[in-house]
Amino acid sequence: MAGLVRIRLICSTVAVVVIIIAAIVGEFTALPAAKTAAAAATVVFMLLEAVALTRGGHIMLAFCLAATVVTLAIHPHGGEVVMHGLNSAAFVIGLFAAVSLLRDAAETSPLIQRCGDVMVRQPPGRRYTVLSVGSHLIAVILNFGVLTLLGVMVQRGNTLDAAGGDQRIADIRKQRMMTALLQGFAMMTVWSPLSVSFAVMQAAIPGVDLAHLLPVQGVLTVLLLLLGWAIDRLTFPPGLRGTITTPLPKPAEPPSWAPMGQLVLLVGSVITAVLGMAWLLDIRPVISAMVVVPISAWLWLAVQVWHSSPLLAPVLATRRLARRLEISMPAFRTEFAVLGGATFFGAVAAAYLTPSTIADLLAHVALPPILLTIALVWGMMVAARYGVPQIVSATLIGNGLSGLATHGIHPLVLTSGLMGAWALSACTTPVGAATLSIARQSGVSTKVVGRDWNGRFVLSGSVVVAVWMVVLRAFLH
Repeated sequence: MAGLVRIRLICSTVAVVVIIIAAIVGEFTALPAAKTAAAAATVVFMLLEAVALTRGGHIMLAFCLAATVVTLAIHPHGGEVVMHGLNSAAFVIGLFAAVSLLRDAAETSPLIQRCGDVMVRQPPGRRYTVLSVGSHLIAVILNFGVLTLLGVMVQRGNTLDAAGGDQRIADIRKQRMMTALLQGFAMMTVWSPLSVSFAVMQAAIPGVDLAHLLPVQGVLTVLLLLLGWAIDRLTFPPGLRGTITTPLPKPAEPPSWAPMGQLVLLVGSVITAVLGMAWLLDIRPVISAMVVVPISAWLWLAVQVWHSSPLLAPVLATRRLARRLEISMPAFRTEFAVLGGATFFGAVAAAYLTPSTIADLLAHVALPPILLTIALVWGMMVAARYGVPQIVSATLIGNGLSGLATHGIHPLVLTSGLMGAWALSACTTPVGAATLSIARQSGVSTKVVGRDWNGRFVLSGSVVVAVWMVVLRAFLH
């Protein structure tokens, strides 16, 4: 039995590697065989790992199977629609898998551990800022892993003894620090070329120039991070905190800020390499990320073993990366099922929303284009609050509104708004991996995390995003 399990895991890993390679080859060569290989590998992986999926993964696959059967039965181009959905799912899975390799390298890096120690050992006055910004930076390379890494450190430092025996103080500290981690992580999806949201929006909404999108999203990210800081200060003003202004226990020597500088340099180098390759080769940043990130992960692993074995560092790094592939790729089965399944379902559903159908619907909506755009963005947030994955809503909205200009909706405005709403929704959706992780580590329900801890931030953020869209549209016109 153990031997069969091992064979299954190896085959699953090979399938994911095929997805990554086929997605890259397909982008550079436009060979139909590459897309076919990626789609076939996706189906193979799901068949191999279906037995080990969680309930959420099984539900998503059931929806995808139902959509496939219905589409093949009633849609005049059912086969093409299903293949398009599989190709879209394969691409998102390939991107997530490739980017996750950097996380595997980060998990064994002393640098990340030192950065985490610096962040959790801050006085209350700057604790939120350092934790949210630090979580934001580490999330670029660790993705969801940052919540586990820093969450464990926060829980370890936030003891009842450290709070002077006052449970109220310990609970307030937990809320503030875990909220900072979640919000910092979530805001990464507003701008990062390594995020799934970036890939989905670029694929779903055509006509968005990267040179315009990145600066716009950078400004929006700063605005939302500042909003989180302001709400934290208003919720826990210094006069109200009283004894909770005492810092967490400090180490014998104050931690150096040098690791944070090294982290900024590392993240900046990876992002620069991704964008530089995209510009030089005239390809989408998500494709260059699928090339650059695995190479960066290998180099990072080689650096980690360089001092002990300089000559063997390349070999040891290759072996460790291969071992991590075999462990981490099958372990992402549920993430692949949910992300890939949501992408597939959204792409198939969008095939029923023809431009003429959308035009007829919009003709009956008595709203100016900008208000309609804001309504769509807020609609995605509401849907996410009730369990509809953002990736489904974003794909439907993007693919359904293929002729954005004809409806008076600027593609950049809609893309910016949806990415901001996606990030805000990650702080409140009850089925999101981020809120589930924070709730589990904090010992509270997702309802507490989404409503009590982040409700004010998300509601205020939705207003900020709406105002931002209005200003951006005015500037573009």
